[in-house]
Amino acid sequence: MTAPTFAQDDQGGLRIQLGVQQGFGYGDNLALGVPGSVTNPEEGSSALSTSSFALQLESITRTQEFRLQTGGSLRYGHLPEGSTQSTGFVDPFVSLYYKREGAASRFTFDARLSETSISQAAPLWEFSDEDGLIAPPADLGQLTGTGTRQGYAVRTELETGIDSPIGFRLGLRAEGADYEDATSTSLTPYDRYTVTGSTYFRFNEITSAVLDLRYSHYSNDSGDPDRETKTAEVGFDRDLASGGTLSARIGYTQTDQGDLLLGSEADGVTGRLGYSQPLLNGSLGATYGRTRDSDGEIDNVMLSRRLELPLGRVDVRLGATSLYGASPELVGGLGYNGSTRTGGYSVRLDRTVTSDSNDESRFTTLFSAQYSQDLTAYSSFVASLSYYQLDETSLENGVEQTNLRLGYQYELTQDWSLNSGISLRSRDEDNVGKADSQEVYLNIARKFDLN
Repeated sequence: MTAPTFAQDDQGGLRIQLGVQQGFGYGDNLALGVPGSVTNPEEGSSALSTSSFALQLESITRTQEFRLQTGGSLRYGHLPEGSTQSTGFVDPFVSLYYKREGAASRFTFDARLSETSISQAAPLWEFSDEDGLIAPPADLGQLTGTGTRQGYAVRTELETGIDSPIGFRLGLRAEGADYEDATSTSLTPYDRYTVTGSTYFRFNEITSAVLDLRYSHYSNDSGDPDRETKTAEVGFDRDLASGGTLSARIGYTQTDQGDLLLGSEADGVTGRLGYSQPLLNGSLGATYGRTRDSDGEIDNVMLSRRLELPLGRVDVRLGATSLYGASPELVGGLGYNGSTRTGGYSVRLDRTVTSDSNDESRFTTLFSAQYSQDLTAYSSFVASLSYYQLDETSLENGVEQTNLRLGYQYELTQDWSLNSGISLRSRDEDNVGKADSQEVYLNIARKFDLN
């Protein structure tokens, strides 16, 4: 169910909205079971009825923004024999966002707790941020079979002394997941957090010396030692006469994975160099960076260009990444958002290095495309496609996953809407096999303003 949204309210009054949705679905092999598999066999048909609700409280003023969302679903129906998919009250979630800006300070806090069905993992387009970038959870490639996933994500940052001779920025990012009644043996509960701190010494309005400190910690329930990464870097930020910016950092990273024989193999120099330049029709940028994890160094070079068009925006990134001294591989991305008189579309393609739920760096390819076309004043056709690929490593299988959804939307009234269509999913894992699932669905939704 799409979360409710609100317009700006400069008076700061609390706005309350309730969204409700009744959905019906019929599909085969919803858990993406593999034919012939013993641990994750192919499932039969499921017929489900799902009643969902989402409550949102929001207040926006000139200096602060507050948003609280919570909700859940009631799911009942017919499940194939042997399925452990949850029914009853399912998929509860709560999220909190708060942002406040002062004369020389800024604070943001964003947190989410959720419990979801492993067999109904969300497609990539549900992990896009306001800039169109896709940031899926670290365990998306391992989500297969049935059971329940309990996940959390927290991001907070405090910055003080903005434009002062000395300023500070503190940040925290954390995420993790746990699983109940999971049929897949590849799902391992994990926790990861990163704490950052920066001090800015502003010599004048255009030049600052910077000290960056960063600490990361990863742990899981597989019995592997915890992994710690500590980084200290110094450098500068400078505004150029052309309107662009130049930044540089150099420092040292120390890693520790609880093994005296391997704990120091990835220690060494890190740093980055970046340049960005605003243009009349967008921006231009270039970066080079060296980072390290417990397995070694990662070198990345990237060129980027953002182009603003009359009816959309194009983002292009092109570069190369060397993982642990291996030959560089092509990375980058392409994003395009556009609109027509009767519809709109967006396309996003990214190939980059991400850290999975086992804290292993892997080349990842992400593709997401969405299209909508008005049919009448009250109806429209919508299509969404996503593709997710994790390259194989010495320890992990390669995984490919595809989601395709074709739908028809109709505005029954000003407040009621109908959404129906088909959903096609597939998952192919090396040395395991390929699984396919099909589902037809019908949803009726309404939102209520409770003020």
